Amino acid sequence: LMIVFSVIDCFIGMCELCMVYVPIILPLMLALGFDSMTACATALCGSAAGFTAALANPFTVGIGQKIAGLPLYSGWQYRLVVWTTMTLIAIAYVMHYAKKVKRNPLLSSVYEIDQAREMEAESTSARLTTRQKLAGISSGVLFVFMIVGVFFWGYDMPQIGAIFVLIGLFSGLISGMKGQEICEAFMEGCHNVLLGALIVGVARGISVIMADSMIIDTVVYGLSEIIAGVPSALSAVGMLLVQTLLNFLVNSGSGQTVVSMPIMAPLADVVGVTRQTAILALQFGDGFSNILWPTCSLAISIGISGIPMHKWWKFFMPLFGILYIAQALILSAAVLMGI
Repeated sequence: LMIVFSVIDCFIGMCELCMVYVPIILPLMLALGFDSMTACATALCGSAAGFTAALANPFTVGIGQKIAGLPLYSGWQYRLVVWTTMTLIAIAYVMHYAKKVKRNPLLSSVYEIDQAREMEAESTSARLTTRQKLAGISSGVLFVFMIVGVFFWGYDMPQIGAIFVLIGLFSGLISGMKGQEICEAFMEGCHNVLLGALIVGVARGISVIMADSMIIDTVVYGLSEIIAGVPSALSAVGMLLVQTLLNFLVNSGSGQTVVSMPIMAPLADVVGVTRQTAILALQFGDGFSNILWPTCSLAISIGISGIPMHKWWKFFMPLFGILYIAQALILSAAVLMGI
């Protein structure tokens, strides 16, 4: 599953789809004897690995290379090695945790949460009726339609959101629910992600204020001054740090690329780093930090599974540290090899 999610984001760059993956694989992971943290990590870490080292992400690689004056999607050979490395590290970390939980469920960091969820499911369990089975089939068809739309018709968050509303509406109607029941079920579902939605909405205010007050370029320029005048290999690592911090403020891949690359590309020439490496630093900075910063879609994804933010951070921070060291080494190697 992590490989599948990584490949999808490697080419379409829609890390927000984690919100779609989590509720789908959560029951599967619980049924297999794992926990909700494993489900979240499978979706989020797999997706982030593909987004971080994407071969053809149109939002970071495509726009970034266009701004930097590079051939579209050039340098994919090195990024293929990077993608393989990032994905394998993420898989190994998640599998290590999953095996520990499988062996002893009490070692799960969300054991109490999953126990409460299991008790609730048992109290409401019932055999599926024919109409409910048809409702499930209709949901699957619409979900496949959504994935096709993302791949071939450029569907983004508005279209994805509209299709999910349709999935809820059609499922309710086909299964025989009345209008009031559908509305109540919809509101109950909204309740599960409301906290995450509020966090993302308030955080979005940061970038709105920065854009309207026209200080984004000033902030990026100030950050870029920090990495000027240091050795090339360290400059590349400095670019990674700057892009990671910037992703907290501007949590859109395309937005961060448009804001930072007009400054970072010429700066790369000055400090002796190739523009291709500067693009790679952008990818890394706008990669795994998407599932670290609460200003990104992370809050909604873990809100769906009921995992508190601090528990996710406790699980993810060691992996983030390992990956950050790996990314620093990869950037340094790219500078030394002149990639």
